Order: sequence, then structure tokens, then C-alpha cells
Amino acid sequence: MIKKLFTSLMIASSVMVMGLYADVTIKSHSYQKVVKKKKAKWVKATKVVPGSVVLYMNTLKNRGKETAQNLTVVNAIPAHMNYVKGTAKCKSKCSVTYSVDGGKTFNKPKKLFVKDKKTKKMRHAKAKEYTTIKWVVAKLKGGKKTTVQYKARLQ
Repeated sequence: MIKKLFTSLMIASSVMVMGLYADVTIKSHSYQKVVKKKKAKWVKATKVVPGSVVLYMNTLKNRGKETAQNLTVVNAIPAHMNYVKGTAKCKSKCSVTYSVDGGKTFNKPKKLFVKDKKTKKMRHAKAKEYTTIKWVVAKLKGGKKTTVQYKARLQ
């Protein structure tokens, strides 16, 4: 079974900073690991098969001169994908939170709970139950770029 993968995200394209504007753009890409002659490398993902891990990467670039602050990037984990625990990262200083309710609320993993289907009791959410990831990048200086990323496995 072959699937095309898409990611959804949100970011303010212009961020007001002390009365001036930083011009922030974002580009999103997805990659899959390919092994050739015993060497693995990440290539752009177009079609993947069940069990494959996909790396989702967002590159933020501040094309302005002013420093942008508190840039928020939100990625919904695509349908039929499971977040790979511990893979949400930032190249620069940022905070990462997760959602189990489609992005309505976000929190750290220790504070995420779901209702167990069998017992009907609340329990800690598993990484594969995360639906959305949110990064808040503290600062991005003018003329600089940074990345936020995560991995997910196709069911």
C-alpha cells in the first residue's frame, strides 16, 4: 500500500517586533530514509510503504532585519501516521508541546491523558496517540534560519 504524505502547519508570515516587521517564511519538507550499498540517507518522500519512518522538517527563515520572537509552528500528524517518541526537535531554543485532541489543547507528555477504550479510565497518552505538535521558537534574528522537525511511522 503506497500513500502520499502531507503535513499541515501554521505560522504567522509576518511578525510584528517593536513596531517593525520581521519577514518570516516557512518551507516544509518530508523525507524518507533510503539505504543503498549499505549507506542510509534521507531523501524527499513522495511515496512510502507501511512501516516506513518519515522525517517532517520545517525551515523558518527571517528575511527581515529585525528579530522575530515567539514564532509558533503547529504540525498535525498526518492520518495513518504515528509520532515516533522523542523525535520532535528544534535547531534553536524552543519549547515543544503535544496534543491528543486534534490541536485544541497542548501540553508536555507527562500531562497528556486519554480515556482508555477498555477500562474507560484516564491514563497517560502514548506517543502514537499524539495528534499534533507545537513548537514555539523563542527568537530568530534577522537574516537567520532555523528548523523544527519530527518523525512519524506509517501504519
